[in-house]
Amino acid sequence: MRLSHRRPLAAATALVAAGSLLVLGTSATAAPASSSTGSSRYLVALEGTQTGDGFTAAGTAASVHALLASAGATVETDLTRQIGVLVVSAPDSSVVGTLARSNLVDEVGAEWRWRGLPDATAVTPVAARPGKGDAPEQTADPLEPLQWDMAQIHAPQAHDRQAGRRSVAVGILDSGIDGRHPDFVVDGGGTNVDCARGHNSVGFLPSGPGVGNPDPCTDNQFHGTHVAGTVAAQANGVGMVGVAPNVSLVPVKVCDASGFCYASAVVDGITYSGDQQLDVINMSFFVDDNEFQESTEFKCTSDPTQRSFKEAVQRALTYARGQGVTPVAALGNSDQDLANPKDDAGNPIDNECEVVPAESVGVIGTASLGAKSEKARYSNYGYGPTDVTAPGGNGSTGDCRTTILSTLPGGAYGCIQGTSMASPHAAGVAALIVSQFGKVRADGDMRMSPDAVQSIVQGTVVDIGLRGYDECFGNGRIDAARAVAKDTSSAYDATAPFCPECAE
Repeated sequence: MRLSHRRPLAAATALVAAGSLLVLGTSATAAPASSSTGSSRYLVALEGTQTGDGFTAAGTAASVHALLASAGATVETDLTRQIGVLVVSAPDSSVVGTLARSNLVDEVGAEWRWRGLPDATAVTPVAARPGKGDAPEQTADPLEPLQWDMAQIHAPQAHDRQAGRRSVAVGILDSGIDGRHPDFVVDGGGTNVDCARGHNSVGFLPSGPGVGNPDPCTDNQFHGTHVAGTVAAQANGVGMVGVAPNVSLVPVKVCDASGFCYASAVVDGITYSGDQQLDVINMSFFVDDNEFQESTEFKCTSDPTQRSFKEAVQRALTYARGQGVTPVAALGNSDQDLANPKDDAGNPIDNECEVVPAESVGVIGTASLGAKSEKARYSNYGYGPTDVTAPGGNGSTGDCRTTILSTLPGGAYGCIQGTSMASPHAAGVAALIVSQFGKVRADGDMRMSPDAVQSIVQGTVVDIGLRGYDECFGNGRIDAARAVAKDTSSAYDATAPFCPECAE
């Protein structure tokens, strides 16, 4: 069963520039994938064994390439060593049948693109952020008073103990990061955006008007820069401060300038994060399928194409975790009970259909809270998929008191809401945990097992709503100060509103 995509994972609200609010526009118009060669792309998952250390294929490399050649397929990206997945192009859809019949192939599916982010062309250009000379001298960053989200998770208190280490790397799998934004720069200390380690996972795709700038440190939208600021905008007397201001950010571009994110690009980006042994990755999107000019939130095992996407993403996540990567993802903005999802007509969707990667194995699934710790009206939830909750906003356009303030390209700032905004708060807390409790390797990098990181993230939450784990708030609201102190004592916030979807 298919569901139409109803909201991007970030709902655009307003920009903050020189003290004024400027409204963003969005567009929901989709376009089909294009290729200058007329070929289509396919994800091919090979038969074999996946572990955290890599993939062992059932057949030899020579036999696999002979099969692809006989099917008329050209390899675009080869991830065989890590996860046994290839991205191929072919001019004829008969390639699916040819490959699917081979005992060398586990799954194969055709790929289209989807609009996962707001339309960047509709963003109103704004002036650069206020410089230091435009504000009175002060020790705090001038926009901190608007950061109700950081107060909610006690980030300032956490910074007294741990503000992050530069040797801890957080991958932002998104539309890129504006690495030149002043809030990622400390005078004399340089930027904390590691452009040298950045990666463009959409670079192998056919050129066209939607691909945009391949530079990972140029944001093709604004989404990635906003997410990055929440994780690690620096405490530098400019703008605002992120959850883990001293960690490094690595831009991994998986979405193009038109707001389309490809399953193949996502798989490549997650695999690259494993190759680089990044400590944490944030994924504020859901992987979509091949439905032409539509976007489908749920991936169903009964659908061969969707199953191939689920399998490829899961392999990439298993590999990345085996390399020490802690994956964090947004649960989505359809107000769905993911344990009992329904279509637009109210009919049940089979539970073999899941949101990917949020419901993939080994991911910290994050739901969204408003300023009073209430469940955000748009946020997905559900018994099982919801691991933690974090501030994501639950307000109206232009109201920074109820939505999330963060960085935007060009030195600007914006107030945006969505589970896209909740997830980087959790990723930032995970980065603080690695900074505080990770082991220093000979090369100076910090390492900590994803299981250990997730245990502390979930074990140090503040319980809200029904006591104990519940479907709306999972284990509870993340708390940065408790996390860096590894405070697992029981904590309950009785002031937080109960979730109307949860019953005693």
